[in-house]
Amino acid sequence: MIQDSTIKQEVQEEWDGVRAFQLRIQAHLNVSSGIGSTGATHQLRNISQNLTLLFAFSVLEKTLKQLRDEGLFQEKYSGLKKLMHSSKKVLPWQDFLLIDKAREDRNKVAHQQEILERAECWKYIDGIENELVSWKVVVNPKPFNH
Repeated sequence: MIQDSTIKQEVQEEWDGVRAFQLRIQAHLNVSSGIGSTGATHQLRNISQNLTLLFAFSVLEKTLKQLRDEGLFQEKYSGLKKLMHSSKKVLPWQDFLLIDKAREDRNKVAHQQEILERAECWKYIDGIENELVSWKVVVNPKPFNH
């Protein structure tokens, strides 16, 4: 859907970066839980995935701003909530309610330092990816095994 090929490539690379970051976190946490190790705490595992969720929302927000700037929908404000709701009638959202709930939870992480369980983060990140793929902004995403 993004017409500007440079921006589309940037979004694809940023999304690939989200998934690569997620894989690196998982690999390091798995190593830290090996034999003879005190292991990563449950909270550290959650915090790591919460950071990845923030990165994922950054990609979604950049995508929505670009689609707005290209005239796909009208919204004078750049806040994520406004962008999402203004795009709802024109974008083929796969699960708007899930992503809107994720946005609310993301705000709790970003502004109130609440920590979500990592499985919740994974569900939200997968949901964002589903939207980006359905909008043909991200192609051939790298799989992440939870």
